[in-house]
Amino acid sequence: MTVRLAIAALLLAAACEVAYDPEVGPLSGMASSGADSGTGPVAVGACTDSDTETAISLALDIRPLMYRSPGGCSCHASSTTSGFNLGTYDRLRRGGNNSGERVIVPGSPCDSILVQKIGPTPPFGSRMPFNGPPYFAPQELTLVKDWIAEGALDN
Repeated sequence: MTVRLAIAALLLAAACEVAYDPEVGPLSGMASSGADSGTGPVAVGACTDSDTETAISLALDIRPLMYRSPGGCSCHASSTTSGFNLGTYDRLRRGGNNSGERVIVPGSPCDSILVQKIGPTPPFGSRMPFNGPPYFAPQELTLVKDWIAEGALDN
């Protein structure tokens, strides 16, 4: 494991409010300032539900993001790319060849590989969707994180 990956793992374990530098890719190790001016590191945000009063639905809120065009996850919609398939809730939770069940860690969005891969710069591999841009907007990423923070229910 490289030094950068070791630092990234320590930072992620301590708190999810770390910054990614979109020009570099791996974690920069800087604390999040909360605002994205477009010129510096991009904050991945908090690891908690941003609005505990609003429930996020897989069917109504998350699936439409995954299946939209352009900028959705069509590679994983019905076929198995890298072992990852979004076709059913069970397949989604099963994860892919590399992620396995860590793809979604209910209650822990920042530990979930799905959030890492659709975020500004994943700690490994390519940012998803692979055919992006467009990528997930900050508000869309927050929806996915909130759904996972709420337990990643099949609702």
